[in-house]
Amino acid sequence: MVRVPLAGARGLLGGWLLAATVTSLTGPAALAAWSAAGIGGFGRLAIGFAEILGAALFAFESTVVAGFVLLLGTLLVAAFVHIRLGESPWHLGAYALAAAGLLYLAHRVGVGERAGVAAG
Repeated sequence: MVRVPLAGARGLLGGWLLAATVTSLTGPAALAAWSAAGIGGFGRLAIGFAEILGAALFAFESTVVAGFVLLLGTLLVAAFVHIRLGESPWHLGAYALAAAGLLYLAHRVGVGERAGVAAG
Protein backbone atom coordinates (compact mmCIF):
# COMPACT_ATOMS: atom_id res chain seq x y z
CA MET A 1 0.00 0.00 0.00
CA VAL A 2 1.51 3.29 -1.11
CA ARG A 3 -0.73 5.58 0.94
CA VAL A 4 1.03 5.02 4.26
CA PRO A 5 4.59 5.88 3.10
CA LEU A 6 3.20 8.80 1.10
CA ALA A 7 1.32 10.13 4.12
CA GLY A 8 4.46 9.64 6.20
CA ALA A 9 6.53 11.63 3.71
CA ARG A 10 3.97 14.45 3.73
CA GLY A 11 4.01 14.38 7.52
CA LEU A 12 7.82 14.54 7.61
CA LEU A 13 7.89 17.50 5.22
CA GLY A 14 5.15 19.21 7.23
CA GLY A 15 7.06 18.62 10.46
CA TRP A 16 10.27 19.93 8.93
CA LEU A 17 8.48 23.07 7.77
CA LEU A 18 6.86 23.52 11.19
CA ALA A 19 10.27 23.40 12.85
CA ALA A 20 11.74 25.82 10.32
CA THR A 21 8.79 28.20 10.72
CA VAL A 22 9.00 28.28 14.50
CA THR A 23 12.73 29.03 14.21
CA SER A 24 12.07 31.80 11.70
CA LEU A 25 9.43 33.32 13.98
CA THR A 26 11.49 33.33 17.15
CA GLY A 27 15.18 33.44 16.24
CA PRO A 28 16.94 36.79 16.80
CA ALA A 29 18.67 36.70 13.41
CA ALA A 30 15.39 35.91 11.67
CA LEU A 31 13.61 38.73 13.49
CA ALA A 32 16.30 41.17 12.38
CA ALA A 33 16.04 39.92 8.78
CA TRP A 34 12.25 40.32 8.72
CA SER A 35 12.59 43.83 10.11
CA ALA A 36 15.26 44.69 7.54
CA ALA A 37 12.87 43.51 4.82
CA GLY A 38 10.25 45.91 6.15
CA ILE A 39 7.89 43.25 7.46
CA GLY A 40 6.72 44.00 10.98
CA GLY A 41 5.42 41.78 13.72
CA PHE A 42 1.88 41.35 12.39
CA GLY A 43 3.01 40.46 8.87
CA ARG A 44 5.59 38.02 10.17
CA LEU A 45 3.02 36.34 12.44
CA ALA A 46 0.43 36.17 9.65
CA ILE A 47 2.90 34.54 7.26
CA GLY A 48 4.11 32.18 9.99
CA PHE A 49 0.56 31.21 10.97
CA ALA A 50 -0.35 30.53 7.32
CA GLU A 51 2.75 28.37 6.89
CA ILE A 52 2.07 26.40 10.08
CA LEU A 53 -1.56 25.87 9.07
CA GLY A 54 -0.49 24.88 5.54
CA ALA A 55 2.06 22.38 6.86
CA ALA A 56 -0.52 20.86 9.20
CA LEU A 57 -3.18 20.61 6.48
CA PHE A 58 -0.66 19.19 4.00
CA ALA A 59 -0.03 16.22 6.28
CA PHE A 60 -3.63 14.94 6.01
CA GLU A 61 -5.11 13.18 2.98
CA SER A 62 -8.39 15.11 2.90
CA THR A 63 -6.77 18.56 3.16
CA VAL A 64 -3.57 18.05 1.18
CA VAL A 65 -4.53 20.47 -1.62
CA ALA A 66 -5.51 23.29 0.75
CA GLY A 67 -2.28 22.75 2.67
CA PHE A 68 -0.25 22.82 -0.53
CA VAL A 69 -1.84 26.10 -1.63
CA LEU A 70 -1.08 27.73 1.73
CA LEU A 71 2.46 26.37 1.73
CA LEU A 72 3.15 27.51 -1.79
CA GLY A 73 1.82 30.99 -1.03
CA THR A 74 3.92 31.38 2.08
CA LEU A 75 7.01 29.99 0.37
CA LEU A 76 6.58 32.54 -2.42
CA VAL A 77 6.30 35.37 0.12
CA ALA A 78 9.35 34.09 1.98
CA ALA A 79 11.27 33.82 -1.30
CA PHE A 80 10.39 37.43 -2.07
CA VAL A 81 11.73 38.47 1.34
CA HIS A 82 14.96 36.51 0.78
CA ILE A 83 15.44 38.03 -2.67
CA ARG A 84 14.77 41.50 -1.27
CA LEU A 85 17.52 40.88 1.28
CA GLY A 86 19.91 39.79 -1.47
CA GLU A 87 19.81 36.12 -0.45
CA SER A 88 19.23 33.08 -2.61
CA PRO A 89 16.02 31.24 -1.66
CA TRP A 90 17.04 27.92 -3.24
CA HIS A 91 15.98 25.97 -0.13
CA LEU A 92 12.45 27.35 -0.44
CA GLY A 93 12.37 26.15 -4.04
CA ALA A 94 13.43 22.71 -2.86
CA TYR A 95 10.60 22.68 -0.28
CA ALA A 96 8.10 23.74 -2.96
CA LEU A 97 9.33 21.04 -5.37
CA ALA A 98 9.15 18.38 -2.65
CA ALA A 99 5.61 19.46 -1.74
CA ALA A 100 4.56 19.52 -5.41
CA GLY A 101 6.01 16.04 -5.93
CA LEU A 102 4.18 14.67 -2.90
CA LEU A 103 0.95 16.35 -4.01
CA TYR A 104 1.34 14.78 -7.46
CA LEU A 105 1.94 11.34 -5.95
CA ALA A 106 -1.03 11.72 -3.60
CA HIS A 107 -3.23 12.61 -6.55
CA ARG A 108 -1.88 9.76 -8.65
CA VAL A 109 -2.38 7.20 -5.87
CA GLY A 110 -5.91 8.50 -5.27
CA VAL A 111 -6.81 8.25 -8.97
CA GLY A 112 -5.34 4.74 -9.15
CA GLU A 113 -7.28 3.58 -6.13
CA ARG A 114 -10.53 5.08 -7.45
CA ALA A 115 -9.95 3.34 -10.79
CA GLY A 116 -9.34 0.04 -8.98
CA VAL A 117 -12.56 0.45 -6.99
CA ALA A 118 -14.52 1.28 -10.17
CA ALA A 119 -13.09 -1.72 -12.01
CA GLY A 120 -13.60 -4.12 -9.09
